[in-house]
Amino acid sequence: MTNTRLTVGCMRYDTTAALFEGAATIPGYDVDLRTGPVVPDVFARMMRDREFDVSELGMTFYLRTLDPDAPASGPFRAIPAFPNRVFRHSCVYVNAGSGIEAPTDLHGRTIGEFGMYSQDSGVWAKGILSDEYGFDPAKSRWVIGGLDQPMAPFDFVPQVVPDGVEVAYERNRALSDMLDRGEIDALFSANVPRCVLDGSPRVRRLFEDYPEVERDWFRRTGLFPLMHAIVVRGDVLAARPGVARAAYQGFLDAKNTARDHYLGMGRRLYQVHTMVPWMSALVEQDIALLGADWWPYGIAANRGELDAFLRYQHEQGLSPRRFTIEDVFVPDLLDT
Repeated sequence: MTNTRLTVGCMRYDTTAALFEGAATIPGYDVDLRTGPVVPDVFARMMRDREFDVSELGMTFYLRTLDPDAPASGPFRAIPAFPNRVFRHSCVYVNAGSGIEAPTDLHGRTIGEFGMYSQDSGVWAKGILSDEYGFDPAKSRWVIGGLDQPMAPFDFVPQVVPDGVEVAYERNRALSDMLDRGEIDALFSANVPRCVLDGSPRVRRLFEDYPEVERDWFRRTGLFPLMHAIVVRGDVLAARPGVARAAYQGFLDAKNTARDHYLGMGRRLYQVHTMVPWMSALVEQDIALLGADWWPYGIAANRGELDAFLRYQHEQGLSPRRFTIEDVFVPDLLDT
């Protein structure tokens, strides 16, 4: 008896590499694994074209598909596997001549953001700055555009603009260039802008010592921000109710394969598996701070991050009510 074919879309990270290599699989299914050049490409193919049965999807993108009154009726349902998570103090860049020295200096300024107002990295950054420093996004002006080249805003996701927030769209200039020239004062960006990679002296991070700031924030909050989840198309889930748990197990096994490499052979061979000097020392430092399973999947281990993210969504005017974890995830996996 042959397995059912399952089309899966995601980026290749170390958390998913074992699926691409065949060291992990989704039990009971023959997996057709697909990826793209950049992560918005995968998101667009799922949201606009419904290309995949199962896909990586940014949490903000997913939440914008939910009906606040009937979230279970949406086109996708999430499973608590989180292949992409990043601390986000590092994602705020400022023009060095802008006079911005502290988060509240962002008030009254013009800030760029890639693709849409408040994608996952922006939601986390705005929420953290609000909690920690009293930052109010409504007190700034926002420009949405392409990061390193001009680009229209994403057309595959609703462009939600909260009441009282000034948002403009820039289709003819790249945000990186605008920041370098001082045409915008700051930039919230998940990816490092080209002007920074090129070493421009006119641009710096708001938190230049961001690793220590982020470690301190983790010590105080216990939160490791999650960006993306795995979702299953609703029609696929209705036809094959067991697919959600199988997909969860496959992505969990892939992530654990990477984790076990870092904990085992990666430590034993002392970084000969990587070109990065002192990588083993960094891994030891991270284990001491975050624990041996520093990248957990499942609801229980991520309840704090999920509650914070759903709160930020509502506080920032991106969702008309505060979604609950039960609204967002497949019921069969709430016990994970």
